[in-house]
Amino acid sequence: MAKLRVLIVDDLASVRSFTKYGLEKSHPNLDIVEASNGKDAQAMLENSRYDLILCDWEMPSMNGDELLEWVRKHSAMKDVPFIMITAKSEKENVLKAISLGVNGYIVKPFTIEALLQKIGAVDRKFDRRTSERFEVSGNITLHFRDLVAKGNLADASMGGVLGLFSIKQPLPQVLEKATTDIKLDSGANASGLESFVLRVQAAEAFLDSEYIKVALKFLDNSPDKTKELKAFVNSIAVSQVNLFS
Repeated sequence: MAKLRVLIVDDLASVRSFTKYGLEKSHPNLDIVEASNGKDAQAMLENSRYDLILCDWEMPSMNGDELLEWVRKHSAMKDVPFIMITAKSEKENVLKAISLGVNGYIVKPFTIEALLQKIGAVDRKFDRRTSERFEVSGNITLHFRDLVAKGNLADASMGGVLGLFSIKQPLPQVLEKATTDIKLDSGANASGLESFVLRVQAAEAFLDSEYIKVALKFLDNSPDKTKELKAFVNSIAVSQVNLFS
């Protein structure tokens, strides 16, 4: 499968690095290129094909709105998804970007999760939730930094899993890698799956809640592990079909 190409345009190296790191962790099949201003981005766009442009608004040499206007007038790239990432949250700025043909708009400071949701909404090629998810009951164990966290499995798919964990134990941080073991109450299991933490959120809308939800995305695993995971997910699908047959 050909890699999807993403161009990140921002004059701040820290923002480019933060964005690139987060995207690479969630989408291993990306080829990410950086530009520090609109002029450099123009040259890159004229010399190569890109599937997505993530662009800051205020930059030296050429602003993001100027680059957006140029892209939309260019016959070869006028349909490339363009997301503006900016500190400009005023209504007039949003309306201007829309009038120029922007596909999405996200305000700084932003989280990688918010950016991923915006990208997935703009272009389904980047939507991580392409695998069917199944609500399940079972156990999940995470191995990370020589530590272990155990919780209850909430849902699973070929793309990842969601677990419920007590906060009274060590837990991995967002984007941290973990080796994941999962086992259903029925006995079906898969172990040693390489993954990383995609999202951590409150399990309940109470400040004193003792549980959190941890979403993990599977990384590229070995053929044997992928086969094991596929058998695990297929067993869920079959059992749930049988419940309603």
